[in-house]
Amino acid sequence: MVDQDPGIFSASVITSNRLAVELRYTLIPYLYTLFHRVHISGGTVVRSMAHVFPSISECWSLDEQFFWGSSLLIAPVIYENHINKSLYLPRTERWFDYYTGQEQTTYDYITVPAPLDFIPLYLRGGAIIPHQQSAMNTVASRKKPLFLIVALDKDQYASGDLFWDDGESIDTYERFIYNYFIFNYESQRLTIEPSTYKYPQMGNEIKLEDIKIFGMNKEPTRILWNGQELKSTVQWTFDTTKNILHMTRLALNVAKTHKFIFL
Repeated sequence: MVDQDPGIFSASVITSNRLAVELRYTLIPYLYTLFHRVHISGGTVVRSMAHVFPSISECWSLDEQFFWGSSLLIAPVIYENHINKSLYLPRTERWFDYYTGQEQTTYDYITVPAPLDFIPLYLRGGAIIPHQQSAMNTVASRKKPLFLIVALDKDQYASGDLFWDDGESIDTYERFIYNYFIFNYESQRLTIEPSTYKYPQMGNEIKLEDIKIFGMNKEPTRILWNGQELKSTVQWTFDTTKNILHMTRLALNVAKTHKFIFL
């Protein structure tokens, strides 16, 4: 038996840790919003499969995968030297690979590749997840552009939200110094609305640059943004293999309501 080069192993661990940290920073807007919900309404940020799907008996004993909120399924490898992950996906939902947007076509118990530098993540259909470019720390990442991932359910519907304040002060919600956004996709329309906007510094720092929509049931021929037509191939593309719409270079002013219509 040939011993593994410890230098190679150490480099792999460093790479794995770095990618995990970058992923965490990317998801901070979503995670921060989950903590806000718990603060004002109770509940939990991390949830078991049984918590999210109490009527599905197969989920009751699952303890090696979990949710952030009720939309992002995390299935980490927890055993040494394992490069595959066995997990359970209820067939009552649509599921999408978080990284690629590919819709899952097999359900129940599945096994997926999970090398050292990869954490399997799945988005549950019906969710709109805010995320952000990663940086070296939370202060720097808060100044990076925002992005949305829209994962449509079986009825072509999705919703989500985003809570945003200065990230440091205490009681911003109680003192009404925050922004709260509502995202809604329904009937081939996406609405991004700042239902509360009491922290104007946010608009001076960042824009919403990029939106991906997973699982659209047809390719749009035109896209209207606040009544203006987006340019095909320049501002949006559609992957006919994965049924993913990607809108980019948007630079949306977060202080305003934005409406997209897909024709």
